[in-house]
Amino acid sequence: MKRIYSENDLKSYTYMGRILSDLDLDKKDYLWLISNIEAYPQNKKYQKLINGKSYLLMTTSELISMLKEEDFQWIWAVFSAIPSSYTREDILKYNLPCLECINDVPKIQHPFAELEIYAVDSSYMLMVSDSDELIDKFKKCYPKYIEE
Repeated sequence: MKRIYSENDLKSYTYMGRILSDLDLDKKDYLWLISNIEAYPQNKKYQKLINGKSYLLMTTSELISMLKEEDFQWIWAVFSAIPSSYTREDILKYNLPCLECINDVPKIQHPFAELEIYAVDSSYMLMVSDSDELIDKFKKCYPKYIEE
């Protein structure tokens, strides 16, 4: 398991539409469990969707569709990429991943997730994955990365 982050490659973080596209995650068949959310979209539909929610659970196509309409900045959030073979009920049996739960050991918090991307105070992003291919893609896209 590796943890890698970028805080100097982009002028601002974390516009997830761009990040998902950069990492080719916009083409993967995932259920995205988005938790620990703080974001302020301008679109009233998305304000209503996010405001006061402890989590969102969206397919990749739903998430990408929303971000194509408005690629707003996520101030705080944990994006857990879960294979779509799991049911929503199974996913929600476990604790929601949170930013405060990050510890010194790189670890994906949700037991079904293949990777997690953390939006941290809109100043940097952190990714945890055991996929060498994805880690290499991250390094290529964000060459000023820091790996732990």
